[in-house]
Amino acid sequence: MLKRAIEKINKRTELCLVILLAVCLVLGVTLGMGTITCGWHLVDDHEFLRWFYEMKVEQRNVFDMIRSWIARDFEMRYEPLYYVNRILSCFFFGINLVPYYILKSVEIIASCVFLYYCGRLMGGNKIYSFLFAAASLTGYQSAVWWKLGPQEPQCTLLFSLGFYCMLKWLSSNRVSWAAGSIAAFFAMCNYKESFILLLPFLMLYVLYHDLNKDCKNITWSSVMSCIKNKLWYYLVLGVIFTIIILFIVFYVGVNNYDKAGLDISTPWETYVTAFNNAMETDLKWFKRFGILFCLILLTYWDELKKMWKEMLLITAFLLPQFIIFAQAGIRERYILPASIGYCMFFIIMVPQKNILSGRRKRVYQLCILLLLLAHGRVALREADYFRYRGESVTTMLNSVMEMSGGEAKVLSCLRPNEEGNITMHFWMASHGYDNVYYWTEEERRIDKEYHIYEYCGDDAYENQSFEDMDIVVMYNREDRHWCYEPDLDLSDFSEIKCGTLNLYVRDGSGIETGNINVEGLRIHF
Repeated sequence: MLKRAIEKINKRTELCLVILLAVCLVLGVTLGMGTITCGWHLVDDHEFLRWFYEMKVEQRNVFDMIRSWIARDFEMRYEPLYYVNRILSCFFFGINLVPYYILKSVEIIASCVFLYYCGRLMGGNKIYSFLFAAASLTGYQSAVWWKLGPQEPQCTLLFSLGFYCMLKWLSSNRVSWAAGSIAAFFAMCNYKESFILLLPFLMLYVLYHDLNKDCKNITWSSVMSCIKNKLWYYLVLGVIFTIIILFIVFYVGVNNYDKAGLDISTPWETYVTAFNNAMETDLKWFKRFGILFCLILLTYWDELKKMWKEMLLITAFLLPQFIIFAQAGIRERYILPASIGYCMFFIIMVPQKNILSGRRKRVYQLCILLLLLAHGRVALREADYFRYRGESVTTMLNSVMEMSGGEAKVLSCLRPNEEGNITMHFWMASHGYDNVYYWTEEERRIDKEYHIYEYCGDDAYENQSFEDMDIVVMYNREDRHWCYEPDLDLSDFSEIKCGTLNLYVRDGSGIETGNINVEGLRIHF
């Protein structure tokens, strides 16, 4: 009865309910766990501090910055729209991170809505379509709901928007929808390399749709006829794909980014280990429920064999993602867009074929709900840690700035996390201070080299004495960046715990420490 009532909902009410559910899902986590107001994280968001410094202190032109950063990025990556968006965002928002976090939530909400309507246009009912959208975005990949660096939220939004436009074009044959899909896919391809690999899937989906619509028996002649009918669309997507791939191969390079793609010089054990590690960690729930889904489907063997086109289609979606991340393993934000393909098959395509029945159907539906619940627990737990870590870092930055007053020398022991040191440097520099030094464990060296991979100025490399340092900052074991205890004699310092970080203030330095208190983790399940 509930199912029939849901299916009778009119289109306007349906849209309002989907938006409301998406808002409740995303903001329920981000606002409920406090990620929107948690502040800095010593990773990715250091770019905002750097660009703010360049704009406000060095008075650099914003468009000149965009050009120079894109040119610099082409030495290693291909993501030009990433820098256009990031630098313009910094121009408007500065170093107030709340608008960035809100924008990130809006992107995920919009992605959820568009994925829902993609599910509807693919033949899914209202319930399955929302489960598809929610399950695609919820889990370890939910890190993109709050992390400010990853490009996956924008690419997921562009993919879901483009796929929706493409499906509308396939159902209505209106060229304007096709043009909209091409524009979205082109933007997506200029944002993140892994999403470029979705173009072959999209071209195959057009062929799949036309074959299902027009052909009872698939022959070589019917395939060629379907391709001919929409040849211009295949050519446009094919040209976009080819030009970008050739640009990456011959100009950017394919070996510049660590642990991306396949390398024949890498032992095969490396790939096996990375795959197994991913399956036992961030992909564990996809693996466990995927096995259950497959076992249920195998009991419908005759019907399952008829789904060879769908299985081929999803292989074209998933296989390139596993290849490009073969050395690193698909984890956290890299789970997108693979999670969309996984959920598309098991939550939209399988039920749409109506091969499930009886108790096995109810078990299958229960597994979908349990998958979403398991990943919901993961999202809450990860959001809680992100909030805890952000509040720790932000409290540390404010406390160090206040305690040092720009005069006391601060020693940052965050290396090998270079991004942490960059954040320290530009945080203090943006507030007019230049009193931070950096510890290199291997060389037992203290200097002002805040990034070992870039030139920091002639005066940055003069070795300093630890005896002159008044405040020391380092990770403790609660922080995921922690990897060692610096080999420093801190017997003359007082320790102050600041969440996932520790501050050490030299005794007798006259520095007022004040009251530093960071709320710990809220979730312990």
